[in-house]
Amino acid sequence: MHAVHIQNPSTHHRPSTRRLLAAGIAASIGVTLLAAPSSAAPATVTTGVAPAGREAAQATTTATRTGQRVEVLSARTELTQVFAKPGGGFVAETAAVPQRVRQSDGSWSDVDLSLQRAATGLRPAVSPADLVFSSGGHGPAATLTNGAKSMTLGWPGGLPAPTVSGDAATYAEVLPGVDLVLTATHTGFTHVLVVKTPQAAANPALREIRFDLGGDARVRREADGSLRALAGGAEVARAATAEMWDSSGSAGAARAAASSPAGPGVAARTAPVATDVDAAGDLVLRPSAGLLDPAKVTFPVFIDPSWSATASRWAYATSNNSTNSDTTSARVGKDSASGVTYRSYFEFPIGNLSGKIIQSAYVQMKLDHSWSCTNTPTYLYQSGAIASTPRTAWAPALTTLRASASSHANGGTGCADSPQPDMTVNFAGSVAAGLSSAAAAHQTSITYGLCACSDSSGTGESTLDRWKKFYPSTARLLVDYDTAPTQPTALQAGGAACVTGDRVTLATPPALSAVFPDADSGQVLQTAYELLEIPASGVYDSATPRMTPPTGSTVTAGGRSTTAAVTGTADGKSYAFRTRSDDGYVLSPWSAWCEFTIDNQPPTVSVDAVTNPAPPGQLYTYKLRSPDLDVVSFRYGWSGPPTEEAEAGTSLGWTGKTVSVTLATPAYGTNTLYVAAVDSVGNVGYSSLVIQVPAP
Repeated sequence: MHAVHIQNPSTHHRPSTRRLLAAGIAASIGVTLLAAPSSAAPATVTTGVAPAGREAAQATTTATRTGQRVEVLSARTELTQVFAKPGGGFVAETAAVPQRVRQSDGSWSDVDLSLQRAATGLRPAVSPADLVFSSGGHGPAATLTNGAKSMTLGWPGGLPAPTVSGDAATYAEVLPGVDLVLTATHTGFTHVLVVKTPQAAANPALREIRFDLGGDARVRREADGSLRALAGGAEVARAATAEMWDSSGSAGAARAAASSPAGPGVAARTAPVATDVDAAGDLVLRPSAGLLDPAKVTFPVFIDPSWSATASRWAYATSNNSTNSDTTSARVGKDSASGVTYRSYFEFPIGNLSGKIIQSAYVQMKLDHSWSCTNTPTYLYQSGAIASTPRTAWAPALTTLRASASSHANGGTGCADSPQPDMTVNFAGSVAAGLSSAAAAHQTSITYGLCACSDSSGTGESTLDRWKKFYPSTARLLVDYDTAPTQPTALQAGGAACVTGDRVTLATPPALSAVFPDADSGQVLQTAYELLEIPASGVYDSATPRMTPPTGSTVTAGGRSTTAAVTGTADGKSYAFRTRSDDGYVLSPWSAWCEFTIDNQPPTVSVDAVTNPAPPGQLYTYKLRSPDLDVVSFRYGWSGPPTEEAEAGTSLGWTGKTVSVTLATPAYGTNTLYVAAVDSVGNVGYSSLVIQVPAP
């Protein structure tokens, strides 16, 4: 599979958090916590499950009937969907960012972060986080609840009633010339102070910005300036070191290139922000004075120690280990404004693929913005694990180059066709090969790194025209997979069960059958057979000539399939067959061999001669014999054909089968005793003995 690049102007969009604000200064904190869904019971992001048997079978049947793929709903998680394909096999689509939330009634809803008014405040319609924003007044500005634990963030002095737009609530004039914007995200929220004028920037309150922290969580500052919110010893959230940026280059720039509360624009100036937790447990931000100087910066300026959940599955790395709080973009390459080089990493759960056969796979992402107006390459590597989020130290190892893809989506104004639409980019290459090895090793996750470098040493990474921003929420691992059918079992020849080390004896050429297992319930399998005549030596192998076997047929996984009767056999000969199945992707192992013998000759039977016949009405014991060892019973009677039956046995000194029966002589004169022997396949041999009983 080759990389595919799709331009789709009709689906061109930008994240709703990316708003160009009026000129001013903004202070922001992005918060992402391990919290329960706002509209559901507490949720856990799972690593994917294998399709359940009955539903998977029904989905496969429906997919085959309609020619359309059908979702296996029982396999759905926050990150993964599994679809049955027509004719068998499955497709798994796994995201790195939660896409849906399980509701209290068991149903699933797509994440919808638009804020809705509720009795307790403003809530996202469907969010992985149990989040409430203030409707105004005193009390917390934001409350996040994780199970029984909560974290609150407040603004001293209370809040006005907010203006709501999509996923954001704006609280105007919390200080003169300053707005507070709270925005819901996939995994929590961000809060941004928007200081709108140079006069507002001169306010001493902005030299030390304080936020009230409360609830069950207590925030602790780490040695590197990052923050941890802990409740009962458990980490609820983590914040990377803080950063601030201005809006240089934003005037007249397209939305993708401009600074916003979500992050710096392409030409923004940036600086670190000092953080502290005071004795009261509240958060203190100390912005860089140089980036608050109206003579040096373009407003607004944003200040942000960005929080992220410990369960986040994507992270960025910077060549100088600097922090960028804009987690709405996954950056790759050398930032044309700051000169910092970025790589982005994505971890996908693959526990549901353990032991599966990977037919094809690719990583898909939507490109938001590129420096170049024309296609430039980006490289996808299988990489080392993410050490921390949202920023991981430079840099997890790029272990194996898996794919490259060229793309462009310049969101600025400098191209002939500006602004260019977003582009969907597929990274295929050897993604399937690496995933196959991971699935065979039963790994539960796999990590990929996006880099502007053509090799792991960084070649080409500083080339400006490779600078790009991708939407992390669109990252997908798409896998076409299958479970290999297993060895057929319960073989039968002519309806008789095959037994290892023994041969089935049959009077007529048999139909062959077996049960064909496959863990992919509902999978349609094609059966095939091998048939051979067993040499006189009893030994056969791959060099033994094969006969024309019966034609196989289709069978649903786990079902029994039976052929037409075999042809070309001869009486007295022994044969062996084996079978296997094909699910359209991979063959099952061959079954064990089943041996059978064709025997359509009636057995020999006789009765020992009578020297002194008993007179009528008196009993006499007759000995029935057959030299054939496969005789299972004898029949006898004074009229033919005989109907009385006795089980065949053995007797000392006789190598065949015998039985003794006691009968009363019916009459004087000529009496005929009719006898028969029945072998294991139902062949019947007949004989008789004439007995003369002299009259008195």
